[in-house]
Amino acid sequence: MRLLKVPWIIIMISKISFIYILVFNIVFSIETKSDMHLNSIDVENKLGSQLSTDITFLNDYSQEVRLDRYFNQNMPIVMVMAYYQCPMLCSLVLNGLADALNQLDLIPGEDFSLITLSIDPTEGSKLSKEKKNNYMSTYFNDINSDFWTFGTMAQDQITKVTKELGFNYSYDQSIGEYAHPAVVYILTEEGTISNQIFGIKPTPNDLKLALLNAKEDNVSSIFDKILLYCYKYNPKAGNYTLLASNVMKVAGASTVLLMGVFLSLFWIKERII
Repeated sequence: MRLLKVPWIIIMISKISFIYILVFNIVFSIETKSDMHLNSIDVENKLGSQLSTDITFLNDYSQEVRLDRYFNQNMPIVMVMAYYQCPMLCSLVLNGLADALNQLDLIPGEDFSLITLSIDPTEGSKLSKEKKNNYMSTYFNDINSDFWTFGTMAQDQITKVTKELGFNYSYDQSIGEYAHPAVVYILTEEGTISNQIFGIKPTPNDLKLALLNAKEDNVSSIFDKILLYCYKYNPKAGNYTLLASNVMKVAGASTVLLMGVFLSLFWIKERII
């Protein structure tokens, strides 16, 4: 039985393809420091869990208070974890939340209250007070109720509340920024996590339904994680910049590909001649 001879060009293409695949896998499997921070970001499903009542923080009046001070006020609680010196995205989350709440036919301080806590232990109540004044004057200047509390916390309390919320974040010391997801928590009046809304622009309808749901002490059974990371945000461009590590990966892979194509054409030309 005569064996068919495989053309040399097919063998060469197969070898070159194998090399390309091997190099691409090596290039894109390298985990950089930036990748490690991004991979640590997550929101665990803690729906139905109740926050501890003994979590303490400094409110925007420089008073040390316990979290349960804001519980059992006959209204649900909207909670946001952020930090006040964030380059851009945290402000977008708060802006989107305030704008949506401002469109509701619900009364702040009667139908819901708000708590924003900083994940940066170096931030103090002076900064939280400035942030509060800015939002109250911009979005709720006609509201007399002191319904929105801005707080700062010690690291042990930050660790405790973020763990109970399932709010996983990371600090990149090299650039002084926190990598964390953009999420709004809706709590029942007892401090039970009723709902989680992701992104920078929650719709008024979603917020209203979540608040009414929490008002009835119901817990959402749907957990759609569409995470938006607060990390490496470019405030001038208004969007996320490509991470340098990813650019290097793509550039490296592209270089290998171009060199491979050039050498392949050269080898084929040599064989034909």
